[in-house]
Amino acid sequence: MKENPAMIVVMTLMFFSCHQQHNAAGAGEKVLHLNNIVDLTHTLTDKFPFIPVKELTYPFELIPMATLEENGVAANSWKIHEHLGTHIDAPNHFISGQLSVDEIDLRDLIVPVVVIDIEHKASINKDASVTLEDIGIFENRYGKIPAHSCVMMYSGWEKRLSDSTFVGLDKNRVKHYPGFSNEAINFLLKERDIAGIGVDVLSFDPGIDETYSGHKILFAAGKWGVECVANLDKIPKTGATIIVGAPKVGGATGGFSRIIAVW
Repeated sequence: MKENPAMIVVMTLMFFSCHQQHNAAGAGEKVLHLNNIVDLTHTLTDKFPFIPVKELTYPFELIPMATLEENGVAANSWKIHEHLGTHIDAPNHFISGQLSVDEIDLRDLIVPVVVIDIEHKASINKDASVTLEDIGIFENRYGKIPAHSCVMMYSGWEKRLSDSTFVGLDKNRVKHYPGFSNEAINFLLKERDIAGIGVDVLSFDPGIDETYSGHKILFAAGKWGVECVANLDKIPKTGATIIVGAPKVGGATGGFSRIIAVW
């Protein structure tokens, strides 16, 4: 049988590729799998809800500044603040002298992700929070939360995105939506050494917490949070990696981010 030189080259490359992957895995190096990709980012429009802070916050606005018909090129300007849509909060959002979003290490923005599902509890109590008990139940079923991971809360709240219950303002203008308890945040910081946390609601503090006490705990530790995350019901509870495409704006306290899960 006559040997095919091209086939020999292909087979040799395949052998060395497999050999290198095996050696990398054996050496404890991380391998990023792209078999599955899910966008965890909501599309930002002028209809997207936000935390109403009198005389400070406002909706997103897309303003045409050039058109193909008039200018031969299309371009828009944006009216936006740092905490609209699916976005990241940097530690300097609440803590003086802490990291701004451009200073967050890239290794802290590509991390394992776990999803703690409290949808049933949140459907009964809109002020529900992720508690130490929820973390215990999760770990009993899925194993210990890995260090340097992002812990996401899934409450099903994105199903309310098009109605007023997403913000949940009552007659006293107090917000009602789920979040993380302070005890859970402290535990995840001290006992699990997480990279950050995330939620499918407007803030990782429950809406009724007007002091944002959980933000202050998390950011004092130099960690980040992501909010208004989409599609958390479409990724596995464990085993995925998230890539947080945070904006690199000097001194920023956060910003609209493209967040992608892969596994």
